Amino acid sequence: MSFRWFQTLLQPRVMRKASTVHVRRRSAWRPLALISFAALALSACAADAPQDTFKPEGPAARDITRLARPVFAISIGMGIFVYALVIFCLIKFRRKSEDHVPKQVHGNTKLELFWGALPAALLAGVGVFSTGAIIKLHEEPKNAYNITVIGHQWWWEYHYPQVGQEKLAPAIVKIVNPADIDTAKAAGRDPKNIGGVVEEEGKVIVGANELHVPAGRNVRLLITSEDVMHNYWVPKLAGKIYAIPGRINKLTLNTDANDAGKTIYGQCAEFCGTSHANMRFKVKVDSPADFEKWLTGQSAPAVTPTTDMAKAGEELFNGSGGCTACHWVDSSKTNSYEKDASGVETLKIGPNLSHVGSRKHFAGAIAELNERNLKAWLRNPQEFKPGSKMVIRKLNEDEVNKLVAYILSLK
Repeated sequence: MSFRWFQTLLQPRVMRKASTVHVRRRSAWRPLALISFAALALSACAADAPQDTFKPEGPAARDITRLARPVFAISIGMGIFVYALVIFCLIKFRRKSEDHVPKQVHGNTKLELFWGALPAALLAGVGVFSTGAIIKLHEEPKNAYNITVIGHQWWWEYHYPQVGQEKLAPAIVKIVNPADIDTAKAAGRDPKNIGGVVEEEGKVIVGANELHVPAGRNVRLLITSEDVMHNYWVPKLAGKIYAIPGRINKLTLNTDANDAGKTIYGQCAEFCGTSHANMRFKVKVDSPADFEKWLTGQSAPAVTPTTDMAKAGEELFNGSGGCTACHWVDSSKTNSYEKDASGVETLKIGPNLSHVGSRKHFAGAIAELNERNLKAWLRNPQEFKPGSKMVIRKLNEDEVNKLVAYILSLK
């Protein structure tokens, strides 16, 4: 049964004969339309999609999936029912001739009560279960490990508590205003301004693009943004949460104890500019022992280069290369900030590179960290990642090789 047949079925009978010739004429767009529809449908099929909400990897994600499946089934059922009813009415009550006037129906109390009560009951059921799930997911679990997440155009920054701690003490607090800053300074604390939010702990372990979490632990993310609105989303671990300048949103991630060794993919889910599609990240699930080992390694001083090429790269990094204008290599992690006009320290533009060589990916987690990709990045950051805010002078090949040797040595 073709669409043409269905179209003529809805036409008045007196018009069908005249349109028969058009039914027989095959138009060029029909095969193209069918191929396009098939390609669109097949594009949704994947044997092993890296980001799949319906393949949860943790308790919170399973709670979301358990809610999503029946809601999705109800939605599909209602959609089928409504479309079937529309098609039935189109055929049953179609115009029989040019002067045909359908029988006028002025109301059916039972039918009207039915189609009002059924959707209301379905929505009430979905609302009750959804509210329960939202409350459960919003509750802060006991003994959660805190990590600050900061969105940048177009990469993610992570602040971990010092080794042996589980909280960012005294933690991120509130919206910046003069009273908050003065109060923090009077108490002997060192306030930092992150996109309009005060962070009162300067000594933190800083990472970028790869979030490390201990398997089997609840991890509480405190999420904000340094520039524009972003949206933090790990489909296999949790729902979406906005990263908004001047605001702190919280999200719980949790994995199973046997998930150690897995890499789970995430991305920004709110259009935030030219390179929004390249604002990705990866969640590395470590065993508790491996997580502590990794955290200790990240808090250690940056390694001193040993080869002549890496030493020359370090000199270039700190000198004429201009890299320290946006990046830093420092074990104390306190100079990730620079003072603004009001005297309050704000984050630098680029990520911490103290242990960048230990990461598997870079540039918003869009590329594997290796010599070939790093050289392409340093030759032309904007070509490698459209819209990149890394603006550097033109480097010659010798300078590129020296910088790559230094960066890869920072394990």
